[in-house]
Amino acid sequence: MEKKYSFWERITNDTPSFFKKVQILGAGLVAISVSLTGVGIIPVTVTGIIAAVGTTMGAIAQLAVKQSEPYTTASEK
Repeated sequence: MEKKYSFWERITNDTPSFFKKVQILGAGLVAISVSLTGVGIIPVTVTGIIAAVGTTMGAIAQLAVKQSEPYTTASEK
């Protein structure tokens, strides 16, 4: 049976490596959108969408929790 995590437990527990990479990608998208706001050619709505996608990716990836291996005995192997 899977454990139900509270919101605070999800934020403070260890994150799987794939979702850590998603967090980095999301932060990169936000950084790119912030740097592109200074360029006059790119519309503000495009940079706003990129920032929103990056922020959402980072927030959802933070809530992923690494599952522990189920306890198995030698006789079950």
